[in-house]
Amino acid sequence: MNGLWCTVKKINIRTTVVETFENAVIMIPNSDLVSTQLTNWTKNNPSLRRDILVGVAYGSDTEKVSQTLARVADEHLNVLKSPSAQVLFSAFGSSSLDFILRVWIDDIDHTIRATSELRFAIDEAFRKEGIEIAFPQMDIHFKTAPALADHLAKKLGNN
Repeated sequence: MNGLWCTVKKINIRTTVVETFENAVIMIPNSDLVSTQLTNWTKNNPSLRRDILVGVAYGSDTEKVSQTLARVADEHLNVLKSPSAQVLFSAFGSSSLDFILRVWIDDIDHTIRATSELRFAIDEAFRKEGIEIAFPQMDIHFKTAPALADHLAKKLGNN
């Protein structure tokens, strides 16, 4: 509710007691629950979809990236087999080829740990496969810069 993630612990006549993932206990007036938008992430089941964003260097083998991300997801114990993980090539970014690894985590309580473990595993797998995780880069091209060329020539001793 309003960006607050919590678990309902007790429903009273006038208030609902919730507990945040940081173990804070909050009493919410029931009137707020009926007048404010509320998202129930686990009403039907405890699983939760998460997207992990990954940017790789331009020139990377996109098929290898896709296969590696899918393998990492498939090997994680908390990632559900059904629905299966998806690898999406989402964009040609300014400094990277952008992918989304979309997974379903078996239980909302495992979400933060599992997504962190997936990121560690992706980093390790990319290192083994020689896939470079992108970082912001900028190339500067000078069409004409005679003063700069003269300055550099003097600094380098190429008079």
